[in-house]
Amino acid sequence: MAQTAQTKYGAPQLTMHRADLLQALEQAVPAESIALGKKLVSFEAPGEGRTGRIRLTFADGTHDGVDVLIGADGIHSVVRTGLFGKESPEFTGVVAYRAVVPAERLAGVPNLGAFTKWWGPTPSSQIVTFPLNLGRDIFVFATTPQDSWTLESWTAPGDVQELRAMYADYHAEARALLDACDSVLKSALYVRDPLPRWSQDRVSLLGDACHPMMPFMAQGAGMAIEDAVVLSRHLTQAGPMADAATLAGALANYEAARRERTARVQIGSRGNQWLKEGGNADWVYEYDAWQVPLAA
Repeated sequence: MAQTAQTKYGAPQLTMHRADLLQALEQAVPAESIALGKKLVSFEAPGEGRTGRIRLTFADGTHDGVDVLIGADGIHSVVRTGLFGKESPEFTGVVAYRAVVPAERLAGVPNLGAFTKWWGPTPSSQIVTFPLNLGRDIFVFATTPQDSWTLESWTAPGDVQELRAMYADYHAEARALLDACDSVLKSALYVRDPLPRWSQDRVSLLGDACHPMMPFMAQGAGMAIEDAVVLSRHLTQAGPMADAATLAGALANYEAARRERTARVQIGSRGNQWLKEGGNADWVYEYDAWQVPLAA
């Protein structure tokens, strides 16, 4: 796949740990632009078409004011709730397990350097692996039907023994992967429909906050990064001295440029778990967020 991507799309396919991605992003941002230990609990916007700053309230009781608010605050977005109210996602009845295993523990397992998928008795039961950190670690992602677990979290610990029991009838190589797991994270998978709108005046959303998706196309982080690029281009076009109306227009144009594509990926991610072979994905990988025309 790596060679195919370079030849077909002009860029390599790379895999990396999310912690390494976060570290790289942190290093690219000026330190004075980051305020840690601030949890947003609410915001007050002046109202559509009005000037004035957007007032932020944090969990520690402090406040701040900003000209533009972008809710890049994830699947349980406070900003999305403030804009559109609480949502009602649909539980799929499927849970996902995630683990990272040192490759040195898997000496007897073949094809560790490739994207590998094992199928179970139903399409909802599967194990996917691929290498991280230049092959030093192997990422393990497994899904299975389970109605009893409904917690949606990226950090909730799962039970390794339960994980192994869930896949006891899998191939010996797959079981060896799970036997090598010291710990595992567990999350229920929920479906959400695409939002009809992301923005109100100078407040908008980005990434999982506006298009949370099932993991079966592995495009969640990619879509968020694309969002950020297109948003930055629209704000740059607006200019550093933009007034409130111009900023609101920039956010509306950002949404217009991104919403159709992300909705397509969001919907496609639901059905991708059922496919043993993917279809033509050129529309996903040929997209260049730095070059696509800006909305006007």
